[in-house]
Amino acid sequence: MKIAFHTLGCKVNQYETEAMKEAFVSRGANIVGEDESADVYIVNTCTVTNIADRKSRQYIRRMKGVNPKAYVVVTGCYAQVEADEVRALPEVDLVVGNSNKSKICDIVCGIMSGKSIEELTDPDALVLPRNELTNYENMGMVVSSESGMTRAYIKIQEGCDRFCAYCLIPFARGPVRSRPLDEIMEEARMLLDAGYKELVLTGINTALYGTEPGYSFDRQPGEEGLTAMEVVLGRLDALDYDFRIRLSSLEPTVVDKNDVERIIRYKKLCHHLHLSAQSGSSHVLRLMNRHYNQQDYLDIVSAIHDYDPCYNITTDIIVGFSGETEEDFQDSIQVTRDCEFGKVHIFRYSKRKGTVGEKLPDEISGTVKAERAKALADVADETAAKFIEKNFEMTHRVLTEERYGNYVTGYTGNYIKTYIEDKNKELALGEFYNVQLTQIYKEGCKATTI
Repeated sequence: MKIAFHTLGCKVNQYETEAMKEAFVSRGANIVGEDESADVYIVNTCTVTNIADRKSRQYIRRMKGVNPKAYVVVTGCYAQVEADEVRALPEVDLVVGNSNKSKICDIVCGIMSGKSIEELTDPDALVLPRNELTNYENMGMVVSSESGMTRAYIKIQEGCDRFCAYCLIPFARGPVRSRPLDEIMEEARMLLDAGYKELVLTGINTALYGTEPGYSFDRQPGEEGLTAMEVVLGRLDALDYDFRIRLSSLEPTVVDKNDVERIIRYKKLCHHLHLSAQSGSSHVLRLMNRHYNQQDYLDIVSAIHDYDPCYNITTDIIVGFSGETEEDFQDSIQVTRDCEFGKVHIFRYSKRKGTVGEKLPDEISGTVKAERAKALADVADETAAKFIEKNFEMTHRVLTEERYGNYVTGYTGNYIKTYIEDKNKELALGEFYNVQLTQIYKEGCKATTI
């Protein structure tokens, strides 16, 4: 049996796709590329924007087109929130919601052996309503990674209860559920024993780990008064392996300056944090229901840069949210300059059905959104270059991942992509090297080993 996947969206979706792949491999299936002829195509969708929905539909049609006789399974956030719409697509054979992804392998294997879907399960029950998405589902230990044997993701949390005005994710993923701490540590040790050198902690809203009512774990001496997130970081930090920890993101809707000052002290934690701003305007942040203002965000950034001026902060910013004035947009421009972001992911606002933002007045035209996105991108490119230049003449530790012509590529701890010249193939992949950054190159920087 040949299985092909296409994954859209966040790191959590990527993690869950890897877990599904492992389940199929354990049953003897072959994982093939999405452009190859396969018996089954599985599309793990995203619904963060209207564009994500459209891309999901495009990939469903595209993969069915590669082999019209193939069985097509659609899962992920778009499948969860618009199940009827997805079921109506002629290319789709099965729709599975986020809470039932772990069942996909058993269902598909049963269908490929000649059973009907009705013999295997109730297809209508495979997409649960949001109020029934209450259990943390362990997708299984993930022993593969996106880049060889270097980086692996560990999903620690599911769901979100913030209900930002633009966002469908609480409807797609349900309320906050946290993975048992012992499971996280077991998976971390297994991955480190397998040779991985970077563990990325990820979740739908990672900062909410352990915050839901009733979540508990046995604390060790010295862990009194720490948050669940701090305990996870502390226990990982104490593991006797040569590796580093990376947080996929933190939300200023959850953490403040004091929280971040405690989190960044762990020695193995990479000096890179994705801290979603969404806007630099306090007025727009109120409209977005973000529960912090511009100064709160700047205080977090200031605390991080006081700890390390070369700490890389990346972010997301939405342009053209309903009610965003030119003055509001200029606040986002100024915050981008003040924070000297290493990278800004820019989104043009699109209304999502069922969110508070859908009913807000003063919608911004598509032309203005495009103009603002371009202006912000130009400033973001400037700040990214300034950030890299600030790192010149410093020693950085790079974890090598891939070969690119005469270079070996990898990332510094503060997430600068580096190109280390290696004409004679002397450098190994999946190892740490001390380097000095020399000049901006492509989307990163050239470097020489020290």
